[in-house]
This record gives sequence, C-alpha cells and structure tokens, in this order.
Amino acid sequence: MAGKEIVDFGWGYEQHFGYSAAVRAGGLVFIAGQMPCDASANLVGAGDIKAQTRQVFENMKGVLAAAGLGFEDIVEIVSYHTDLGTVGEMNAVKAEYLPSDFPAWTALGVTALALPGQLIEVKATAAAR
Repeated sequence: MAGKEIVDFGWGYEQHFGYSAAVRAGGLVFIAGQMPCDASANLVGAGDIKAQTRQVFENMKGVLAAAGLGFEDIVEIVSYHTDLGTVGEMNAVKAEYLPSDFPAWTALGVTALALPGQLIEVKATAAAR
C-alpha cells in the first residue's frame, strides 16, 4: 500500500502479536491497542489497574518515540476496560503522561481482553509533525 509505513519500536510486535505496533499513513500515526506487557509479551501487573495502565502508557511512549512523536501529538484515544469502575484509577495514572491538552477519549467496557488477567488496553491516533 502506497504511503503506509510500519513503525517498529524494537519489540518484535509482529512476532508476538501478529500485527504492527503502529502504522504511519496520511500524516497520522495509528497506534494499535497497547497491552500491559513487557518486551517478552508477559503480562505486567496482573489484577492491578494502575500498574497495567502505567505499562500501557510506557509502551505507548516507546511507540510514539519510534515515530518521532510524543504524547502531545495524540489526538484520539480509545481505552478498553474489563471494569469501567477502574476508569478513575486509570485517569490518575494517565495524568502522569497527559497532564493537559487532552485528546478526544472514549472509554469502553468489554467482557474480556486478550490475556488472562488483562484489565486494560489502549489504542491511539497521533498527528505526525
């Protein structure tokens, strides 16, 4: 596909999960749902929404850096939660990474996520500079 560039932040995302961590196209960077996993695809913080949220945002920071971007470039976020009652705790951690100039955000409740014990997944769209 013309105009499409895979953003690789060095984790071998394709091998672990079967998809790209992010794709740049048409001036936007589409960041795939970031799971609370380490570089070996192991779940971090089982049962702990704050630890999982922090891992998700650290992963997203790595993806953004690989694309030459930062959190200030995010224009939209969608977060998936197995318990919408944890959105407040997620927001407390999110504030460490996005203290102002908030992107558009949609929080969705889901019955399950990909990994046992996974409580959150976050995808985003950033505007390339």
